[in-house]
Amino acid sequence: MLKAEVIKKGIVAIAVFGTLLLLVGWRYGTFQATGDDSLKAGADLRSVLTVSDLAPGTLDKLVVKWQGDWTSYGDDPAAMAARIADQLNIPAVSKVEENGHTVYRSVGSSGELKIRLNVMEQLAGQWYTVVQLESSNAGREQLIRLHELCAEQLAAVGVQAVWNTSIQHSLHSDEPVDKLMKLTETRLAGSLSIKAKERYTDATTVAVSYEAPKLPLAVQSGEHQVHMQMAVHEDEEHQDTRITIGFPLITIEY
Repeated sequence: MLKAEVIKKGIVAIAVFGTLLLLVGWRYGTFQATGDDSLKAGADLRSVLTVSDLAPGTLDKLVVKWQGDWTSYGDDPAAMAARIADQLNIPAVSKVEENGHTVYRSVGSSGELKIRLNVMEQLAGQWYTVVQLESSNAGREQLIRLHELCAEQLAAVGVQAVWNTSIQHSLHSDEPVDKLMKLTETRLAGSLSIKAKERYTDATTVAVSYEAPKLPLAVQSGEHQVHMQMAVHEDEEHQDTRITIGFPLITIEY
């Protein structure tokens, strides 16, 4: 029951800050199939990791999600999905039916890296592609290289893809979550101008969204942009604390 409550709180907090904003899209825009975009994707990911490295604790989880629309124009979606899987060096896609829609899926791993591909039918000729990369700190460089490959390959097959990332640190601390949040904000503010815009709190969680115009990713929220979201959560079940930072939003459970 406690675990379910923890997950529920994380989901509620994300919803409060506008998970539906994911539908709006990031400022990063759509890719063209050039090597420069691949390099920019890698440089931008490194830049937000440099920011997250300032947070207390040990990096336990790094997740990058690529997602976007693909229009078939008569092309075979199975062949498109198979090409992506081949380029990412993961198993051949399998075809499944979910809620009346066709999905082409592959799940693979390489060293410390976990890779998930889903190409999901929306309407006739319209498909939604999601590639998720996940690793611990040990697989960080490998993930960055594959992230750059995603920028290149998704554009090459015509997916209008954008990306976001969530980084999770863990630590053992007797400090309450609000004090840990202030400490983390102070550390980040030493190298980055941030302005808190939205806030969620409960007994074990503090979550805040920020404007930080120097960061490479953003999503519109009302009259302002959100560039970063941070949550500090006390996990009473495992007796530790998690600090999760999302660029521009947190898209994993915290």
